[in-house]
Amino acid sequence: MRQPDALLRKSLRYLGRSIMLPHRVTETLERLRRIEESLLAAPSSGTVPTSATTAMPAATAGEIYAGYSASDMWVFDLFAHAGAQPTPGFVTDFLGTRTRTSSLWDAARTLDGQVMGRPVPHDLFEAIEWVGLLKAVAAARDGRFAMMELGAGWGPWLAAGAAAARLRGLHDIRLLGVEADPGRFALMHQHFRDNDLDPAAHRLICAAVGAAAGRARWPRIDDPANAGGARPVRATGATLDQGDAAYMQGAIEDFIEVEIVSLADLLAAEPVWDLVHIDVQGWEAKLCADCVEPLSARARWLVIGTHSRRIEGAVIEALLPAGWLLENEKPTRFHLDPSKPSIEQMTEVDGVQVWRNARLFDS
Repeated sequence: MRQPDALLRKSLRYLGRSIMLPHRVTETLERLRRIEESLLAAPSSGTVPTSATTAMPAATAGEIYAGYSASDMWVFDLFAHAGAQPTPGFVTDFLGTRTRTSSLWDAARTLDGQVMGRPVPHDLFEAIEWVGLLKAVAAARDGRFAMMELGAGWGPWLAAGAAAARLRGLHDIRLLGVEADPGRFALMHQHFRDNDLDPAAHRLICAAVGAAAGRARWPRIDDPANAGGARPVRATGATLDQGDAAYMQGAIEDFIEVEIVSLADLLAAEPVWDLVHIDVQGWEAKLCADCVEPLSARARWLVIGTHSRRIEGAVIEALLPAGWLLENEKPTRFHLDPSKPSIEQMTEVDGVQVWRNARLFDS
């Protein structure tokens, strides 16, 4: 069987990493995938099939692993009345949450002034993360919605959670965001104000988060809008933690000192958190394993960004025995490259897990 040529394979890998670009990228990727399928299905004679001679079979549900299914689409219907309006200088999501174009990475700035539609398969983020957020909002009780975002960046999920909660008539909204990078932390304050949220009425913390309080080094970032994916680099004396150093390869020449706040202490700030969104660049499994008891006691839903297959398995090992239910999951896309210094560095597209706490949800 003849294989697609190297250029096509490179194009597929490149476009696969561009999942957050405008819709035309998705369409181009789909066309390339269809070309690849036709090449793989071609007879060995060397004749290149054409659309007139080659039937393109429909993909089965098992071949398209989106992390959500048709049975999850009800959650978007709850917010169909949002009536989002465009604003120049901003990208607006389907809930009406506005993000300053200047706060986004360069490739996303072509979306200036646009309203993004229902995020299936994605808008700036993949649909599975939206499914997790909206399920948590839909399940909130007693007119109250409490959410924290760890590794918050500019706080996109906090603002979107608040917008969704308002649309559901929930007005007691309590938000907690933790972001270690000072530049991105400033963007979070601005994002709150842009979405009619008073930063002083919520709890925004410029720090990293860990299983225990402490201090660590953080890479100095000059362009916060185009920088994501940093994590603290711990040190013992003059020796850097090898895992942290490998993950942050190429970005550890210049540091600032940051505080690490304890996840257990953050959880203690509210009796129940409707949602904890965790995206801390490789520390997710340790956080879940070391803090599984306070998480199980106080968090109803978790949305976890994952950064390697190993992390995904470790999170499942930590949460499943504690009674958590994996509602939705999309694994990382991984490309084996022995030249990379760590497994996380071989991940091309991050994964997402959505967990429901049966202990609190059913009580």
